[in-house]
Amino acid sequence: MKHRLQLEPIIAIGIVLIIGSLTMLLAGVSPIDGFSALLFGAFGGRSEIGETLVQTTALLFPALGICLAFRSGLFNIGAEGQLIMGGLFAGALGANFNAPPIIAISAMLVAGMLGGGIWGAIAGWMKARFGASEVIATLMLNFVAGFVALALVNGPWKSPLASGAETAPLLPVAFLPSLLPGTRLSIAPLLAIGLAVVIFIVLQKTVFGFDLRAMGDAPEAARRSGVNIARLSIIALGLSGACAGLGGATIVGGMLHRFNTALSPGYGFTAIAVALVGELNPFWICVAALGFGALESGGLAMQASAQVPKDAIHVIEGAIILVLAARRYIVTKRTAAV
Repeated sequence: MKHRLQLEPIIAIGIVLIIGSLTMLLAGVSPIDGFSALLFGAFGGRSEIGETLVQTTALLFPALGICLAFRSGLFNIGAEGQLIMGGLFAGALGANFNAPPIIAISAMLVAGMLGGGIWGAIAGWMKARFGASEVIATLMLNFVAGFVALALVNGPWKSPLASGAETAPLLPVAFLPSLLPGTRLSIAPLLAIGLAVVIFIVLQKTVFGFDLRAMGDAPEAARRSGVNIARLSIIALGLSGACAGLGGATIVGGMLHRFNTALSPGYGFTAIAVALVGELNPFWICVAALGFGALESGGLAMQASAQVPKDAIHVIEGAIILVLAARRYIVTKRTAAV
């Protein structure tokens, strides 16, 4: 039994490699060339590693927020909108708040958390007040966030010098310090790892975290023990949104140095898969985010040097999710049978 459990991850990786290889063969590309380009594009040099960590961090913040909500029994599908609102708030403040760098950066990050947190708490309030499904509420709020951001950056918050839909540039005092000079990588990964540690401690070592986990695992028992489910739902989704909003602020402060509507190519949606692959454990989510970040950054090299269609990366990501979900289902059924 022990040997079987040790072999299962290897078998899962093998299945993913086979599916990826078949996808490349169907595209008329050698799998060896394709995977070599993927690895080089993700880890082949200073700029490649920097870009991989940029993509990793952009996924990690919303994934950690999703973890917090899911562990509370709340299905937050709105990390994309929360990330956008966080970036919008951060961009608006950072372009106008002139202060010493430590204060300006801190204020910008707090603004991002506030924007995302408000957007998440709205869905929590709708659930607590009207019994609305948080799945539908958070999903629909993604579209509302996009429209609100578009209206503001095309209207009162639009930069007079911008050709597209974006705010004015951040003041230089609000730029996040660079972590790897010559790349787009800022100190955002350090903030993300710190957030993962904080979430782990909160969930495992505090009474508040115990209440969150109790609400997720046994809501009726939690209610009977005195946990205010309605209030905790608002707080949990608000904190979940704040994590995603912080991610939006780090993108604005560390990479774009302004807010525009192309802030996210879908980080909030991919982050759901990252959180689930990481089995809702903050530290494993960090590992999963690195894997998905490598796929995202290495995929560009696959497309450029090996002529592998970018869609092949999405097939590989889907295969990873499918295989791990199947493995989890099999393990659960086997445990139940025992």
